[in-house]
Amino acid sequence: MRSLGSLALFFALAGTCAAAAPPVDPGVLLRESVEAPEAVSYVGQLQTVRFSSNHANATIVRIEHRAPSLTRRWYLAPESLYGDYTITRGIETFEFDTKRGQITVSRNPELDDVVATEGNLDRVLANYRPIYDGKEILAGRPAVSVVLLNKFTGERAVRVWIDEQTHLLLKKEEYHANGAVAAEIRFEDLRYTDKIPDDVFSTDKPGGFTEIAGHVAVTPSSDVARVIREAGFSPYTPRDLPQGFQLVSGDVSNVGSVKTLHLLYSDGLRSISLFENATGAAADFGTLHPKETAFEGHQAQYVEDGPTTLLTWYEHDLHFALVGDELLTELVAIAKSVVP
Repeated sequence: MRSLGSLALFFALAGTCAAAAPPVDPGVLLRESVEAPEAVSYVGQLQTVRFSSNHANATIVRIEHRAPSLTRRWYLAPESLYGDYTITRGIETFEFDTKRGQITVSRNPELDDVVATEGNLDRVLANYRPIYDGKEILAGRPAVSVVLLNKFTGERAVRVWIDEQTHLLLKKEEYHANGAVAAEIRFEDLRYTDKIPDDVFSTDKPGGFTEIAGHVAVTPSSDVARVIREAGFSPYTPRDLPQGFQLVSGDVSNVGSVKTLHLLYSDGLRSISLFENATGAAADFGTLHPKETAFEGHQAQYVEDGPTTLLTWYEHDLHFALVGDELLTELVAIAKSVVP
């Protein structure tokens, strides 16, 4: 989810459309915002608020980024994360849990896959229409606002505010299909500088800390037929997806020693992941507490984490999990079409 959540950061937008002539092609501006972190260094404070059906979760981090690929995030809120920090160096992320004295090291090749990012933006522009939406001042910087409208439904999906000079994304709002705000990310404070000491990005293990292995992401393959053969069982795929969504990649990995097939569907802006396994392993909800629901005689469980919903169920001797920034009703509709 984190990986998916980090791509969404660059492709969000929404709001009412202004009649003023745009200072630049909104599509060009979006592409420049995708490339900005590779060229722009900065220090700032970033707030993220994720809304679910009955509550909101807020996170505040101090972020120091030195282009092209060094980033440190130090948590200021919530209290449970205060003092923890992460350092990203290329495709590696080091998570420092200061309360437990642990360092978790993860690897994600997609963090350095510029070709994949550019291809995803092409998919976004094939399914969404970017609209210039005026100018504002954010974090003391002049910003251009852009809205992305779904070409099939006409609904706004997200809205972004992009620094007029550096093209860094300063704020974004994500929206549910019903128009409700799903998440907001914004800089509350920002200054541009490349005078950030090397020590800030040190991954040396502090005294008394232990290092543990984290998640090593499998590079997804567009050769889905080959991936399905590697799964070792006959999978099912949904017959009913929102317009614009296509199967873009797949991979097979061991999740808790269980061979799991992952199929990724996307319209460029939104993604839906379908996980399947045939070894009797149900989904791990971590610290989240699942709720019960049912459809077509199947008992299912789901959790909501901000705009992201996870739905799990069992049928035809397979365990299924659907994950996406969709409402529960939308995921249930997709789930009904997975197995005939």
